[in-house]
Amino acid sequence: MRRLRLFVQMSPLERRITIEALLLPVAISCGFRLVGVPRTQAWVRRWAVRRKPQSDTAVIEMACRAQRRVSRVTGILGPCLVRSLTLWAILTRLGVEVSLRVGFRKREGKFEGHAWVEYNESPLNETESEAKTYVVSEQPACFDLWSKPV
Repeated sequence: MRRLRLFVQMSPLERRITIEALLLPVAISCGFRLVGVPRTQAWVRRWAVRRKPQSDTAVIEMACRAQRRVSRVTGILGPCLVRSLTLWAILTRLGVEVSLRVGFRKREGKFEGHAWVEYNESPLNETESEAKTYVVSEQPACFDLWSKPV
């Protein structure tokens, strides 16, 4: 009951972001499995059409906080690509220019991949020290290239 009261007390924008942070990971995960990654990426790109550009740090913090809240309440963390694509889509839809980064590293003879979102070259959903342990292509992930002319 307390959580419902807190949800009702949120601003309309914060409620919308929280609902998106709850539903998008489910849609993205199902999309990856049912129709494949390229079609799911295309759907997310269409859904996240940029609005008027903004760089309000309060909006960025609101989206990050909503994603953490949903994860804490549901207990579902999900893969880093799904979490990062969700945050990228929410912030892009709000008009915040962010980059989805995908990095790789080799540890104990195994290749590992990881995804995170950056704003002004600073990770939003990962620590700076952890992000630096991955080798990232100089080119942004394909999600960032969708909005730019080829």
